[in-house]
Amino acid sequence: MEMQEMNVTTEMSKTTVAPASSPEPAGQKARKKSGIKMQLVLQTIVPALVIAVGLTVFARSSLIDGLESEALSGLKMLATATMAGYSNMDGDYRLENDVFYKGEANLTEQMAELDNYVSGSEAAVTVCFGPTRVMTTLTDASGQRIVGTNVSDEVWETVQRGEVYTATQIVINNSNYAACYVPLRNSDGSIIGIVFAGQPRAAIDEFITSKVSAIIVLAVVMSVIFIGIGYVLATRIANCLIRTKTGLESLATGNLSTRVDASILKRKDELGAMGDALNGLIAKLRDIVGNLLESSGRLNEAGQSMDEMASQCSNATDEISRAVDEISRGAVSQAEEIEHASGQIVSMGNQIESIVECVGRQTTVSVSMGNAGASSLRTMHELSDSNDKTVAALNSIAQQIQLTNESVQKIGAATELITSIASQTSLLSLNASIEAARAGEAGKGFAVVATEIQKLSVQSNDAAVEIQGIITTLQDEAQKTVDEMKNAEVLMHEQQEKLEDTKSKFNDVSNGIDVSRRGTEEIRVSADSADGSRSSVIDVISNLSAISEENAASAEETAASMEQLNATINMMAEEAARLKQIADGLNEDMNFFKM
Repeated sequence: MEMQEMNVTTEMSKTTVAPASSPEPAGQKARKKSGIKMQLVLQTIVPALVIAVGLTVFARSSLIDGLESEALSGLKMLATATMAGYSNMDGDYRLENDVFYKGEANLTEQMAELDNYVSGSEAAVTVCFGPTRVMTTLTDASGQRIVGTNVSDEVWETVQRGEVYTATQIVINNSNYAACYVPLRNSDGSIIGIVFAGQPRAAIDEFITSKVSAIIVLAVVMSVIFIGIGYVLATRIANCLIRTKTGLESLATGNLSTRVDASILKRKDELGAMGDALNGLIAKLRDIVGNLLESSGRLNEAGQSMDEMASQCSNATDEISRAVDEISRGAVSQAEEIEHASGQIVSMGNQIESIVECVGRQTTVSVSMGNAGASSLRTMHELSDSNDKTVAALNSIAQQIQLTNESVQKIGAATELITSIASQTSLLSLNASIEAARAGEAGKGFAVVATEIQKLSVQSNDAAVEIQGIITTLQDEAQKTVDEMKNAEVLMHEQQEKLEDTKSKFNDVSNGIDVSRRGTEEIRVSADSADGSRSSVIDVISNLSAISEENAASAEETAASMEQLNATINMMAEEAARLKQIADGLNEDMNFFKM
């Protein structure tokens, strides 16, 4: 754990030294200070501008939609009022010789009365018979009313469907209008024309422009206010961040006595929390660095002590290594003498071993023959059992086919019954048709039922004939299958008799193999007894030789282990020296911090 803390502290000291060794130019610091302030100001200004523009666009769109909707609503009321002015006249609308009448009243002569509906405004009204204007307040450049002209086909088609046609921009008499076209109906409800009410678009656009201009001025004023407030707040935040950055730069130089500005700590927002956290970090670093200084001193003392112990262990292992070398040389000499005696005994046992191998091969052949005979006999029994199961399965299949054949015959009887029912149904249908014919007009419905019953009886008879054909085919195929099963059963019985004969002969062969195997086993037991005696003598000599070799090997391994231990102790001494160097370096790094 102390080693890990030492490495972390060393890396921290190296990381914090770099900024102190290469301080930033004053101009670059000034640019960074102004940069954070500018970013905060922009983060305040840009949203305010976006909101102002968005609200302006939304207000303009809403204003336009509202004014257009109100204008169209007023125009519809004007058109309705115009129609109401003629509703007290008796009779229907008609056009005769280019003169427009309502009942007996000549409306063409009263056209000037239309001007009363739009007096004091820029609105216009028109009455059309069909798509043709017959009465209007609209005039051309010469001051003449534009009667005799037609509305557009789209307008006329919409009004003919009984719908009100409205448009916020439509060109009439070379001028742009907001217009409303209402169906003109006679007393019977038929649509015979159109009543038009319109307002010049220029007046609406002028009103919209004035209102939008007022909204833009209000948005600009509000944006300036918001930008001013945002600039003040951004400046305060930037100043706090700059003072915090100054404290961090002082901490980066290793000065652990650094303290965060009191004005930052008084804040109740995230900047104040950041200042508290920075103060806590400085206090924690002071504790860590103090502990590391204490730990590095103890580490230096431990390295020196380890170096001394490594030297003492190295001297002791040298003495042990020399003693083990002498023991190893004596063990090797003893192993060579025992090996010579073992060679003589081995040559005596080779002859006995050769005899045992011959008897063993003969025994193996005999056992193999016995196993093969037993396996063949088991195979014959299994084949016989399988044949019995096959015969039983064939008998079961034959019985199942017989049952199927009987079921088919029952289905045939049912089919004959269906045929009989179809014949009776046909006869009944014929009688019903006759009775229906006698009944005359009252029996027509019953005649239809009789006809359908006749068709049903014919279909039932056809289906019964088709089913009877299928049943006949099934009976023929089932009979062929039964015949084939009988032939297969005869063949299976013949195969069973041949298997029984073969099984009897295999029993005779197996008995002969057992007699031969018992004789060979007796010879093998005698040879094994002789070979066991030989092996016992050789094992005794081999054990003595192995013990001597193990002693020599153990002595050599011990010497090698001592050499390895000595090398390990030398490495430990080197690591102790390196540990001491690391402790010295750690002390130098800790001197970077100023408590």
